Amino acid sequence: MNKADLLEKTQQSLFKIMEILYLSDGSVSKQTLAQKLDLSPATLKRYLDDLQVDVQPLIDEKKITFCIGANTAEFKLIQNFALDDWIFRLYLKDAPKFQILMYIYKHGSMDSYQLQDDLNMSEASLYRVIKQLNKLLKEFELTIHNGHLQGSELQVRFFYYILFQLTNYFPPKKSFAIDKFVDGLQSELHFYFHSEAVHRVDSWLIISQQRLGSQSVMDSEIPKRVRELYQKNELYQQVSKCYKQAFHMRSATKEQFEIEAFCVMLISMSVFNSKTNVARRFYDIYNSQKTQLADLVEKMNHTITSTLKISRHQWPFELMKLVFDICARPFCFTGDLAHMDEIYSEYYMTHFFSQEARLVVKELMQIFKKEPSTPFSQFIKQNENYFQRRLLFVIRDFRYQQIKDIDIGVDTTFDYYISQMVIDQVRQIFVCVKFS
Repeated sequence: MNKADLLEKTQQSLFKIMEILYLSDGSVSKQTLAQKLDLSPATLKRYLDDLQVDVQPLIDEKKITFCIGANTAEFKLIQNFALDDWIFRLYLKDAPKFQILMYIYKHGSMDSYQLQDDLNMSEASLYRVIKQLNKLLKEFELTIHNGHLQGSELQVRFFYYILFQLTNYFPPKKSFAIDKFVDGLQSELHFYFHSEAVHRVDSWLIISQQRLGSQSVMDSEIPKRVRELYQKNELYQQVSKCYKQAFHMRSATKEQFEIEAFCVMLISMSVFNSKTNVARRFYDIYNSQKTQLADLVEKMNHTITSTLKISRHQWPFELMKLVFDICARPFCFTGDLAHMDEIYSEYYMTHFFSQEARLVVKELMQIFKKEPSTPFSQFIKQNENYFQRRLLFVIRDFRYQQIKDIDIGVDTTFDYYISQMVIDQVRQIFVCVKFS
């Protein structure tokens, strides 16, 4: 699932037209657009006209130019800003699928009659949208049934967490206890979260508090293979101590789930930067416990070093931690809400990664898929696109360390890497200018 799937069909087409024009160096023929998107000339003309109306505020503000010729179309940025994010948010706020998800988040359940009024749609249309939404939610093992979002509570929170990360929505913080808990945890761990980590932790806790207040019954089951990641880990004791001091929950059962769910989040969402002592400490604990995740990570590290024909001492801790972070999220949670669709992914893979890196990852994926039917091979196949994209960063960072001969702190957020690559490109331009 990618973010454009949340839009209506027409808006999806408009967004894809924008993507193609935005990423192209110069004008694009209407014939090319029609072929790529499987549109008739008449439909393409209508969509281009609609898109021009939608971006007119940006044209008026002299941020972009949008030229529709007899046979071509072209976007030009006058000011440097994220055109794709602006257009996506423009379409998203009126998208029924997104509005339904937000309604359930805010109210805990769905009032069909109220939604029909709010969205100005018939009962049949609302049923159609929910059916479409359930097809997307199936990937996350969730479904909307009888007005409720049903499934594992851990999965529900994961879905809203990545949805809000993707849409840059930060729900309001309603409890001072969250800040008290985060401050206490940092003191207990002798570690301070960087700004992005604080944002992730706050977002998870805000979603958790909202769900606690809106749900009387929750499926609080956590898989055994996930629980074993923290049950004998000092992280759990420290989180438990700080959580109880900050929140003072009446229900011991709910409190236990909240503590465990937060531990899962810390382990799986790249909260600890690899250059910190706490990251090294917990990584050593995870490996020493011989969990299923530790076995998967070891298998992947071994395959990567064998493919690169390097010894393990040439494979630094930062990259072992990166491999752990990449594996941890799909191990703990099911489903992925990708920031990039096929158009964007193809563009960035081609323009920001060397041919060597792409070939290495291609070889790695072939090796993974040739494995006999084992938990490792099944794990990779179930998350093939996810691993293919993120392993590019592993290989790129390894080559970067070789060239620069430095240690780097890493973060597995896809968007973070893209921004870092752009920064590197800009810096290189200034270096060239300085010495020319």
